Amino acid sequence: MRYCIGDIHGCYYTFNKLICQICVLDKNPELYFVGDLIDRGSNSKAVIDLIINLKNKGLKINSVRGNHEEMLLYSYENSFKVTDTNWNSNGAPNTIRSLNPIADLNLPTKELIPEKYYTFLHSLPYFIALNDYIIVHAGFNFNSKDPFSDTKTMLWTRKEENKFKFTKEKIIIHGHTPISFKQIKSNINNKITDIINIDSGCIFTNRKNLGTLTAFNLHTQELINIKNIDFKL
Repeated sequence: MRYCIGDIHGCYYTFNKLICQICVLDKNPELYFVGDLIDRGSNSKAVIDLIINLKNKGLKINSVRGNHEEMLLYSYENSFKVTDTNWNSNGAPNTIRSLNPIADLNLPTKELIPEKYYTFLHSLPYFIALNDYIIVHAGFNFNSKDPFSDTKTMLWTRKEENKFKFTKEKIIIHGHTPISFKQIKSNINNKITDIINIDSGCIFTNRKNLGTLTAFNLHTQELINIKNIDFKL
C-alpha cells in the first residue's frame, strides 16, 4: 500500500511511532511525504536519518521539498549566516543544533550542515506525479501557462485549487497549511477529494485541535492519526 504523510517538522518520536504503526498494518509500504521534514521540532537530523536508513533497507520512500527545506538550501547555497536569514525565525536554530549541537549560528550555514544532509534535501523534487495523485508541499498556480514550473507557489501558496485540465484528473495531496484532523476527515468523508490537505499541525501542540501527525492511504483513502509525543518525553 502507498501512504502519504503530513508535515513532520523535526518531531522524530512522533514520526517513528507513526511509521511503526503503518508497518504493523503493512510489512512493505510505499511512503511519500509532503515536505517540511525539518525545523521547529528538536530532532530534524533524526527524521532525515530514519528516512535515509529506511531507504537503504529497501523501503520505497519519496518526499517533495517543502518551504522549510527550501529556506535551508537557500541559506546553504548562498553561504548566509543563519542569523541573517528569514529561516532563523522559522525553526532554523533547532535544525542546526540537531545536526551540530555546538554550532555557532553566526557562521555561514554551509559550515554548519554536513554535506550528507544538504545532498539529501537538495535531491527532493518540488512535486511527484503518480498515476492517480500529485504530491506537492503547498499547491499550484493554475493561472500560469505551466503550473509545474512555478516552484515558489508549490512551496508557499495557501490557495487550494485543482484544475483537471493540467492535472489530468489526478487528486492533489499537500500540506503546508495546518488544519485539524477532524477537518481532514470531514473533507474526505464528504468527498471533497480533488485536493486533500493532510497537514494536521504536528508541531503545534499548543494550538487548539492541532498537534497530530497524519498518514493518508492513497489506495483506500483511510487515515492514520497520532498525537505528538515529542513534547511529552
